[in-house]
Amino acid sequence: MAIAGSTHAMDDLYQQAQSRIPSSVFSPRHWIKSYEDFVQKNTSQVSQIESALRSLTYILPVHTTINLLSTYHTSLLPSPSQPTPHTRYTTHHRVRSRLYARSSTLLRTIQYTELLCEMFFKRRGGDKARWRLVVLLEIIKAICRTIMLKITGWKMNLSPAVPDQRASEEETRSSEDSENELGEVMNGGPPEEIQWRMPRTKHRLSPLPEPGASIQAYLSTRVVSPDTIKHASLLVRRLSTYQAQAAELLYIARPVIYALAMQRLQGNKRDWRPWAIGLVMEVAARQLAKRELREHPGGMSSMTSVERDEWSKRGWSVAWWGMRGAFYENVTRAWIQGFADRLKGKPLLDLVGGVIEDYEYLWNEYYFSTATM
Repeated sequence: MAIAGSTHAMDDLYQQAQSRIPSSVFSPRHWIKSYEDFVQKNTSQVSQIESALRSLTYILPVHTTINLLSTYHTSLLPSPSQPTPHTRYTTHHRVRSRLYARSSTLLRTIQYTELLCEMFFKRRGGDKARWRLVVLLEIIKAICRTIMLKITGWKMNLSPAVPDQRASEEETRSSEDSENELGEVMNGGPPEEIQWRMPRTKHRLSPLPEPGASIQAYLSTRVVSPDTIKHASLLVRRLSTYQAQAAELLYIARPVIYALAMQRLQGNKRDWRPWAIGLVMEVAARQLAKRELREHPGGMSSMTSVERDEWSKRGWSVAWWGMRGAFYENVTRAWIQGFADRLKGKPLLDLVGGVIEDYEYLWNEYYFSTATM
């Protein structure tokens, strides 16, 4: 009887406690809404945590998860007070077109998860399943880029295709720091110590930044660049000629053709044909675009900062062909292994050699470890 009575009392207490807790607390939507509110109210703290975890972790699943969370957080946050031109341009098209927003998000998600998926499929299904996945992902990414190219009115695709929230936050923070430092200098201390009075006109000149301060951040608060006042849609010019459009389509198709060629000859890593086809396509696309730029009024100097950044990224992507396919197997790999072997047995440098060997395994075994698109 005593046990039954205590059980009944416990049931009553449980029912009373449950009746006092709102039912919405147990709803998944409530937890998601609470998490989104927390991210929006603590933007800088969340960004700092992401940056710290991204720089400290070398575990691929954790790194992938952090990048995906960062993409989700970017979709929740409002536009920064001083966005970069890249952020202005990508945000403009994401707001203007839902299809562009979905395509860019899907493209970025694949880029974050493709290497992890390739590892999983190779372990589960072998090389044949792995190369089928590689080709499928490259086709999906090419479709996303083609959709964005069409929606933007034949304008060069940017990488990344989503707003770069971290770069915008850093620019806003550096600009705010520069303004705060200037305000402290202008408001504190006697005027003769913080300003220089011109002898003849008696005008006062503003103080210069402290030694070691960012000159670019200091000047950015006082100078308006052409990209700052341009409408977001004008930060990337339209590819108006067939030559420029062919160059962009060739650049988009290059990863698909290269992946198909590698799939066909997956058993022979030393075969030069896939590597040569991919390199020729990328160089041809770059040369066609460069020729069209030179014929454009103003030439290369007429490019906006967004276009120059993208052009620079595509130039560096050509250098990555030294880490792919037959060139890596026949040339680069032996050099990297020899360099890592020379570091073995030496204090501290031995750790560097171990890290190089770990990355060498990824470069040798997995396609997406050296992918640039």
